[in-house]
Amino acid sequence: MSREQVQEELRRRGYLDSRLDRFVLTAAGPTPLHACRRVAARLGLVGGVLFGLTLSLVAAGLDPRLLSDAADLTVLSLYLMAALAAVTTVAALIVGLLAAWCGRQGRTPPSDLGPKIGMTLSLAALAYLVPWWQTHATEASLAYRLATAVAGLGLSLALGRFGAMASIAVLAAGGGSGRLPEAGVSHRRTLPLLAAAALLLGVAVSGAAYLASADGEVPDYAVVPSDVRVRVLGVDGLDPRMVDQMISRREMPRMAALLKSGARGRMRVEPERVPALVWTTIATGRAPEDNGILPADARRVPLAPGDEGRLVRMGATASDLLRLTRAQPSTAVLREVKPFWSVASEKGFRVGVVNWRATWPADPVNGYVVSDRAFFTLEKRGPRDREAPPAAFARLEEAGLNSEPDRARRVDLFALDAAELLRGGHPPALEVIYLPGLDVATMEQLGEAGGSDLATLDARLDAVRSGYRFTDGLIGRAVDGLEPGEVLMLVGDPGRLARRAVGAPEGLLVIIGGPAVTVDLGEVSERDVAPTLLHLLGLPVSRELPGSPLEAAFDAAFRRSHPVRAIASYGRRPVSRAEDGGFDHELVEQLRGLGYVR
Repeated sequence: MSREQVQEELRRRGYLDSRLDRFVLTAAGPTPLHACRRVAARLGLVGGVLFGLTLSLVAAGLDPRLLSDAADLTVLSLYLMAALAAVTTVAALIVGLLAAWCGRQGRTPPSDLGPKIGMTLSLAALAYLVPWWQTHATEASLAYRLATAVAGLGLSLALGRFGAMASIAVLAAGGGSGRLPEAGVSHRRTLPLLAAAALLLGVAVSGAAYLASADGEVPDYAVVPSDVRVRVLGVDGLDPRMVDQMISRREMPRMAALLKSGARGRMRVEPERVPALVWTTIATGRAPEDNGILPADARRVPLAPGDEGRLVRMGATASDLLRLTRAQPSTAVLREVKPFWSVASEKGFRVGVVNWRATWPADPVNGYVVSDRAFFTLEKRGPRDREAPPAAFARLEEAGLNSEPDRARRVDLFALDAAELLRGGHPPALEVIYLPGLDVATMEQLGEAGGSDLATLDARLDAVRSGYRFTDGLIGRAVDGLEPGEVLMLVGDPGRLARRAVGAPEGLLVIIGGPAVTVDLGEVSERDVAPTLLHLLGLPVSRELPGSPLEAAFDAAFRRSHPVRAIASYGRRPVSRAEDGGFDHELVEQLRGLGYVR
């Protein structure tokens, strides 16, 4: 059959009625492979323009700032059109080759092969668009959500039609045009199936959301209260080797006294260099791949700082837009399991958490969570956005934000001041404080470019020693604030610089007060912190936690009255979402200023 005869047969069956059909199908050549290549190229051109421009409008809806910069929007559109033209071309080639293969197997291809292929492509597109919509659109306005849902369904149908056209062109070139159904019949068969598939996918999404919410229910298990109040002081950048040196120089007297009077151990630390990962692992007792926290700059473009131009920025934007996940700072929203304070809160213990990493937005608890964004918000006098409970936030303005010229030290002082203000006359059963200042100061003096300047090495080492002396005073302040019977657990992670050194870095764990005894615990793990704290409060230990309670840290009477109990799980953390905002980007800049993001 000649090319003219094929086109006449396609026209007779209604496949060349529209301009798009004529543009694509008249490209078909005399052989199936020739038709496959030419039709795929034309479909790629049409798909790139259609899908690329549509997604550019979607991007502008997600980030209205693109509308004010025509150059950025143009570059983004070109990226998207090129990427989606390639995707459409490849999809059309695969479909065409599949149709050609069906026609070469010595049997007659089914007459409805084209519609079936088109429906399969549409379903594949819907399977991609549903999680994309959940990730990017569920926190937008109702109008935007409806518009993206309609656009997504339309694009899925368009991709399916493109696939059907490619298969029809190849089948026609192979002499199968006489077996093709009428174009109207083909459309009538396909559309109801696609509508039913969209409905089923919607039901699946709703069911998944329901199951996720049910996952957050609190398991029923018994608590045997120990009547012990616990304070946790997390110190980032506290390297035991440096502590030993400072004690030998008599420059950390409070730390020396602490080590002599409590249960102490050298901690096997997490390998990750990103503080949010390390301290979330400590808080949950679970590895990063289980707890869900990723680095704040996990999507960083691999170029040197300052090299990012418009092409790079818009390329990253296009990449993120097509992903099923979003780049965002390490926040509590990403955490998939419960930290130890949430487990305690769910069982009626009053808890107080101040400045712990990746705690924004502050979770509702029996007590208060002052997130790691509270200091930055108060410092810049920005709008409040779930940094802490409203009642607690009003009192935080009294914390000393300007009492120290060094910003890293101000963060530490703010954390201790905030804890004391909120503690008041009704201290929580579990209080948790995180001090990042020593790690920040050490990296400022010895990390990155500073470490190569040998001429100023003595001065920079003196600055680090000054940071250790300052931290020793903060530790002493925490010890002085203990009431009779209270337990203080000092968790010292060696920080980012120590992880770059030769040999395995170690952390430091000290427990004093209450049932704690003076003993050398030997080597312990950062994953032992969560089960030890929960056991100390009287809660059973989840079998999901790889660590174990450090029973040797407590006296025989406590071990007899509170043997370790186990349960299967504490349950999943309830699903939560944070609204995107400009402050996300500002937070990254604040973290960059403290050295946590490069």
